[in-house]
Amino acid sequence: MPRIQPINPRYRRIYQALSGPDLAVSESAGMTLEDLGLGSAEASRGDLVFGTYSPQGLERALRAYGLFQRVEERVGPLELRVVCTDPYRPRIILWSRRFYVPVADLDLRRTTGAEVGLGDALAATPLLYLDSLLLQNPGRAFDWNRPPLPGQNHPGLKLAGHILDVLLLMARRIGTEALALTPSTFAAACVYDRRFLFVDGAAQGRFLALRQAGRHLPRWLHAWAVELHCMRDEHGEAVAFKPTPMVSPLSSRLGLHFDANTWDDALQLDARRQLTLDEETLQRRFPWERMPPGPPPERVAELLGYDPLAPVVAH
Repeated sequence: MPRIQPINPRYRRIYQALSGPDLAVSESAGMTLEDLGLGSAEASRGDLVFGTYSPQGLERALRAYGLFQRVEERVGPLELRVVCTDPYRPRIILWSRRFYVPVADLDLRRTTGAEVGLGDALAATPLLYLDSLLLQNPGRAFDWNRPPLPGQNHPGLKLAGHILDVLLLMARRIGTEALALTPSTFAAACVYDRRFLFVDGAAQGRFLALRQAGRHLPRWLHAWAVELHCMRDEHGEAVAFKPTPMVSPLSSRLGLHFDANTWDDALQLDARRQLTLDEETLQRRFPWERMPPGPPPERVAELLGYDPLAPVVAH
């Protein structure tokens, strides 16, 4: 299997130190029905997120990993909100008390391998699926050192890797064999690439070809070039990024999917494609109205044909 970044060793130690009672604790009741001999463990777990976490237990875990504190350092006081009409489809929000908006917003659910394209013996494999992930710092503005990526309304928190590690440990805690997601943009796939692989080998190969084609560009500009369909194949046709599922395996049997010759052959075939940047199309489509005020860096200005006298309509 291609190498992916392992989970932070410190987080692994914290994971091992956190017990079931730590995560199921509730401030509204000092004892569960099970403790009082009036109910079963199954009934007590019915209202917990994935049968494991109370809201207080989730916050305890986030503080143990240091994530709650890291986010507060960036945006100020937080409130954890858990929307959980279905305990196996929770929405977890870190709400900013300073800016009155979510600064982290996650939609999670439990599913199986069949949904992400795993077949045969892996179709019934239990997975934790991340439906959506928003990380933003509304207290910061974009500048030319950190321009917006496609889909961004505010700069990020620079904590995606830490949060993904904690989600991987959550996936293990609740008895699933992988964390899965579908990146909506090439920029998002680049963030996930260190820990995830595309289920489809051809999709992995296309991603690698797109990444190779823009290696000479700043990361943010590369993301826009792909988003605006400015990458061309050997026939001059536009090559777009297509959102398809990615998986970060936690079990050896799931890892075997990525060791299969069929997956690797499909990867190699698409990864060998020679893609090039269509600079004229990028110049024509570039969203100047989304960019920070002031002139861009000289290298970017030259590549994009920046004209300081041209009017820019604010978005």
